[in-house]
Amino acid sequence: MTFVFALFSIYAQQVTIFGNAPDHAGRTLAFYSYDNYFSINEIKIGECSVNANGDFNVSFQISDVRHVSVVLGVFRARFFVEPEFSYEVRLPPRIDKTQEEIDNPFFEETQVYMHILSAIDNTGEKIETEKELNYKIIHFDNYFYPIHNQLVMDATRRCPASWLDSCINIFRENIIFTGNRFFDDYVFYRSGLLYFAAQREEARFVSDTFFVNRPILYHNNAYMDLFNATYDRYFMFFGQADNSIYDVINNQGSFSGLKRLLLSDEVFPYEDLCELVILKNLHDEFYSNRFSRGALLHILDSAIVHSKVQRHREIADEIRSKITRLLRGFEPPDFLLYKHDSTLVSLHDYREKYLYIMFCTTHNYVCFSQYEALKELHRRHHQWLNIVVISADEQFAHMLHFKEESGYLWDFLHFGNDPDVLRKYDVRMFPTSFFIDPQGRLVLSPAPEPVRFYEPEPTGEMSPLERALRDELNNRGLWQDYIRRGLINN
Repeated sequence: MTFVFALFSIYAQQVTIFGNAPDHAGRTLAFYSYDNYFSINEIKIGECSVNANGDFNVSFQISDVRHVSVVLGVFRARFFVEPEFSYEVRLPPRIDKTQEEIDNPFFEETQVYMHILSAIDNTGEKIETEKELNYKIIHFDNYFYPIHNQLVMDATRRCPASWLDSCINIFRENIIFTGNRFFDDYVFYRSGLLYFAAQREEARFVSDTFFVNRPILYHNNAYMDLFNATYDRYFMFFGQADNSIYDVINNQGSFSGLKRLLLSDEVFPYEDLCELVILKNLHDEFYSNRFSRGALLHILDSAIVHSKVQRHREIADEIRSKITRLLRGFEPPDFLLYKHDSTLVSLHDYREKYLYIMFCTTHNYVCFSQYEALKELHRRHHQWLNIVVISADEQFAHMLHFKEESGYLWDFLHFGNDPDVLRKYDVRMFPTSFFIDPQGRLVLSPAPEPVRFYEPEPTGEMSPLERALRDELNNRGLWQDYIRRGLINN
């Protein structure tokens, strides 16, 4: 069950970002924003190229203020954009990732603020620097975080409550509201984090003060940070007082029943806030062992259909897509990548056979040790099994040269056309492999690597990978049939 949702509603308005950065000439700039703050899944909202003169210009639609980011080599530049605004920006200096950094899936870009040269509103008026949203937020954060961090440190030392109260009161007395609704909300909900930093106030106090009878701010990161802290592990804490939640989730698998149960508590006076808490905890509990995963998925399916709030139906679908994308029996994320012959191919192009995908580079030593094993795997099983290597080489030309020099017969795809494919498949090291059936469903996630397949033990035992292939075909009654039909070579 999949919904296709736009990032914006019928009220969406255009944002334009432009500038000149000659040292980035030839680079593609992809701008991302979170679709929700539970699955923390960034989606692309705009893309442009930097021309030979260094000029770039991109426009996209948003319905409210968004926090966007763009990866620029070793940097990740972040900033806020407002609907109907145009921004002239200065990109950070070009420092490309080294090959070692590209090969390291754990490498994290350095976070920097995007330099806003000018911001122009929908009337064509240039906003004064001190009044521009990014300037105000940066200025506020520089004031807020030292206080916040000091509170965290001193709370662990059990400083007197009076001292903690004085810190919070001084902060609140110095809050300057500006009339910019997003900024004022940002400041208000950041102040709520101080109560958590002090580690004194109960979550109920924060819930009543900051969330009950207040609008839900789905794309204000200060609101969502405090929300996630306030309602963290809510199912578990609710279960300490009323263990019927385990029956409602694990046995009934009912979204409406779960909502009725939680609404029986006075914490939630209305459904919208209750539903959002349910969605957050459905996501979080999927990665714990307290509830049945199947039941959690069933409740998500029910929320997608039965929630009265469209945004909640969207979030439920986004969460479901994230948590199932690499689960056995579900379809993995699609991609659109250039093959070594420069044709564009997708995952669906390989559905006529079983598919073994391996994410690698052509120069990584561990990856390199796999290729001869794949050669033998291809020789024996190519009639029923497609093999695809998705290469994370920096340049397409490097992959193509390796393919031509090696003479390997399976397909090599370059990740450059869809670099998000590494994130979508949660590639944290090279190699990482997956085994997919002809219907496009994951069979093994991750799958074993074939490194010892071409070097069997003296006992003649199969490698873990070939055992996995044999077991899958045996389960479907196909292994002996394939041997009989000559689809498996000796």
